[in-house]
Amino acid sequence: MHKLLKILLAGLVCLGSMATAFANESAGVLPCTLTAENGTPVWQLSDQNRSTKLDWSGGTLTVESTEPITVLYLIWDRPPESWTGTAGSQILSGGEYGFLHEYLPLESPVTRVELTLPEGSRCCDVYAFGAGELPDWVQQWQPPLADADLLVLPTHADDEHLFFGGTMPYYAGELGKKVQVVYFTNHWAEPYRPHELLDGLWTVGIRNYPVMSSFVDQYADSLDYARTLYDEEEAVAWQVQQLRRFKPEVVVGHDVNGEYGHGVHMYNADTLMQALELSADPSYDPESAQKWGVWDVPKTYLHLWPENPIVMDWSQPLSAFGGKTAVEMARLGFAEHVSQQTFFKVEDYGPYDCRKFGLYRSLVGLDAQGGDFFENLAAGDYSDYLPPEPEPEPEPVSEPEPERTRTLPGWTLLAGMVGAVALAEGMILYGRRRKR
Repeated sequence: MHKLLKILLAGLVCLGSMATAFANESAGVLPCTLTAENGTPVWQLSDQNRSTKLDWSGGTLTVESTEPITVLYLIWDRPPESWTGTAGSQILSGGEYGFLHEYLPLESPVTRVELTLPEGSRCCDVYAFGAGELPDWVQQWQPPLADADLLVLPTHADDEHLFFGGTMPYYAGELGKKVQVVYFTNHWAEPYRPHELLDGLWTVGIRNYPVMSSFVDQYADSLDYARTLYDEEEAVAWQVQQLRRFKPEVVVGHDVNGEYGHGVHMYNADTLMQALELSADPSYDPESAQKWGVWDVPKTYLHLWPENPIVMDWSQPLSAFGGKTAVEMARLGFAEHVSQQTFFKVEDYGPYDCRKFGLYRSLVGLDAQGGDFFENLAAGDYSDYLPPEPEPEPEPVSEPEPERTRTLPGWTLLAGMVGAVALAEGMILYGRRRKR
C-alpha cells in the first residue's frame, strides 16, 4: 500500500507540473526581422539595448515574424512625433502623446507590420509579442491626468523616490488615487536617465505619463546661484501652469533647504511657494487661466518643513505590491535609476528622512491626527476619485464555451504521459497483490 501511495504521488506531481506550465504561460519577445524601406536590416532596433539607437532617415520600417504578432512595444530615444502604419487591414497611429516607451496592441494577430516613421525619429528598440500575458517590464502608459488628486513635484529623476519615499506606492499603487508626477528639470542631455525615470515610476505604481519641463538639469550649491541659471518669471509661471492644469487637492514639494543643499531643489520649492499664491488669481498669466481655469491648492506639504510636521508610516505592507512596504517599493523604484547608484539611498531615518513632511499651506485647517496627506479632505473635495472596486465573483456557467486547442510544450506533455503510465501500473500492481 505504501508503494502505491508513492506511485500515486509521483503521478500527481507530474500532472501538477502541467497545470503550473499553463498557469505561467506568458508572451515572450518574438524573433523578428526588421528592415528599412530599401531592404537593409536594422539591427540597432532588435538588440534590446537602449544605448544603441537609429536616426530614421524616413520611409517605412517593416517588422516581420514567423509567429503572429499581437503587440508592438517601441522604445524611443526622444519623444516621437506622430507616425502611422499598417498591420494587415488595421491602420496604426502613434506618437500622439510623445511616450518614450510606447505600447501598441494590434486588433488582430499578423506576421507583418509596416511603420511609417517621420524623418529624424530616433528609436532604440522595437519589441514584438505574441499571445499571452506580457512581461511586467512592458509599460502601458496612460496620458497625463486631466484632474489629479495628488501632484508630486520632484526636481530630478530619482528625487521622487529618495525624498518623497512611499508617497507614490502608497497613494497611487495601494489606494488608487490619481497621482501626477511633474519634474522641474529634464535629462535629455543624459539619454539613459529618462528611461530610468519611467522604469522607476512604473515600478511604484504610477500609470499616468509624467511631465518633464523644458528647464535643463544644472547644479547649484545655493538658491542665489540657482536664480542665475533660470528665468524666475518663467519658472514661477510654469509652476502656476502645472497647478492650474492638474488641479490637485494635495501638492508635495521639496525641502526649502534643498535636502542635502542642492540649490535647484531650493529653487523648485521657492518658485512653487510663489506659484501657490498666484494660481488662483485670474489676472496672473491670463493665457493659462483661460486654458485651464484658476486653482487654489487645498493642501501643500514640503519635505522636512518644520512647521505642522507629520511623519508618514511607510512601513505597512501593501497588498498592491504583494506585501512589500511603501519604503521597500521606493527603494525598488530608486534601484531602476542605475546610473545614480552612488552614495544616495532611500532613507526612512536620518537628516533626509523620506517620511518627514510639514503642512506648509492649507485651506482646510491643520492636521489633527497626521500621517495622511488627505486629512480634512472629504470625498466631495475630489469627487471624481473612485476607489478601485473588488472584482465580482464569476457567475457559474452551465455550458462553458469550448477553449481553442493549445499546444503543450514537449516536456510537459511527456511528464503527463509518464504520470498517467505510473498511475496505471500502480493500480495494476496493487490489484495483483490484493488477489494473492
